[in-house]
Amino acid sequence: MNQQEFLEKISPHMDSLRFSDLIKQPIHFITPDGIVQYVNQAWVDEYKLPANEAVSRHISSIDEVVRTMNYYVSFEEAYSSLRENIQSFSYNYIDVPSNIPACLQAVHQRREVTVVSQMPDGGLVLVCSTPIFNDKQEIIFVLTQIQDLSLCASLRDRLDLEVRENRRMREELQYLRDNQVTTSLIGSSKAMAALRSYISMIAKSDASVLITGESGVGKEVVAKEIYHQSSRSEGPFITVNCAAIPESLLESELFGYEKGAFTGAYKSKMGLFEVANNGTILLDEIGEFPLHLQPKLLRVLQEREIRRVGGTKSIPIDVRVITATNRNLITQVEAGSFRADLYYRLNVVPIQIAPLRDRREDIALLASNFLVSFNKKYKTSKFFLSQAVMLLEQHDWPGNVRELENVVERLVIVSSKNAITPQQVLMVFSGRLNVDATPDAPVMSLKEVTAQLEKRMITEALTNYKSTYKAARVLGVSQSTLVRKAKALGIRREELPEN
Repeated sequence: MNQQEFLEKISPHMDSLRFSDLIKQPIHFITPDGIVQYVNQAWVDEYKLPANEAVSRHISSIDEVVRTMNYYVSFEEAYSSLRENIQSFSYNYIDVPSNIPACLQAVHQRREVTVVSQMPDGGLVLVCSTPIFNDKQEIIFVLTQIQDLSLCASLRDRLDLEVRENRRMREELQYLRDNQVTTSLIGSSKAMAALRSYISMIAKSDASVLITGESGVGKEVVAKEIYHQSSRSEGPFITVNCAAIPESLLESELFGYEKGAFTGAYKSKMGLFEVANNGTILLDEIGEFPLHLQPKLLRVLQEREIRRVGGTKSIPIDVRVITATNRNLITQVEAGSFRADLYYRLNVVPIQIAPLRDRREDIALLASNFLVSFNKKYKTSKFFLSQAVMLLEQHDWPGNVRELENVVERLVIVSSKNAITPQQVLMVFSGRLNVDATPDAPVMSLKEVTAQLEKRMITEALTNYKSTYKAARVLGVSQSTLVRKAKALGIRREELPEN
């Protein structure tokens, strides 16, 4: 049948054909012999194949071109989280995997046929083919609609995630209202709640604070929070990275210098301690502070005064000193690279920030907060699928909050679709340059993602609790279930604890 004969036959349905370009989901028409007669603009946009190259070709050859053939999967292999969505459509979905296009199945079976199709990029689509009959009950053509299942699931996933986040946010905001605290410290874990409470107690004093913790945990954020809640919040807040300033310049940067103190000192200059007067100064990476300058810093803490390089008079200052480091200063004191008297002057109020892996309850809230920020920055509308958040929560985050922020930003920048999937998160973790899998790239199914997540959780629980009974109780399953799953996931039996 040529194009003109096709148009004559479907003339009673021409209004549907005209309006198909207004529909935002891919649509194509075939005749019973499998020849494509029409594709709408959404189909062209999705499959990147011009309409004139698609029309008059057999649907099977089209499938080979757009790489959809052999990707039909059974309903049972589809996302389990989509089960309710698919069943709610009243479709005649097929439970048996097949590589025959749904439209040809509809011709053979003379009924509407719906299949779940896994695309080369790992996404799932719902392909619904409906045969159209004439008065003689002959099939004139088959209308096929293709719907991205992530859009169906994403609304529910997004709602579920927002409900969880809103619940956490309500709990956090209630705590803040009860304690009359305004904070930039995000998190619903006990560790974060205790940290906020501790900051509210010590912020009003002028005592020196030493903040310790791994790189990326947010030591500067904590320092700023102390500053904002202090009586010095109207004064300046100065941050100095002791590791970033060359040792030869650090003294003059911190304490200033007088005119003629050295070559090039054509006029006097205030140091950062003077600039921070009546405010707060954060000395980050204090473990890198040169040993020969430590007595001068000690004098600032003891006498509340500084002396510029090349100067002869002392200048009184009123500055609160907060220091931060990821090093063990006690070890440095014992090694002789850090003065003991300076350490005790700095460590009047110690704050130890827990790594992100020890407060996993905060990960979803932090990720959501970063996502909102980056959506605003890049003018996007990205959101996490719940399985993606689960993977984020299970990652160990050696780079802590800074690493999480970088991962979220990368996902926002390089994800082509609004829904951030678990496959994309795994791509980022594996160091892939592009989180949108190409047809030639290996793509993990949800079953594989779930298996990987289960294996990580079970291995972690067994490592931490050294007992299958205790690990099963923590994971909320029976001991026999845990042992069976461990075996199925390839965790060797000799690696399992005795009980």
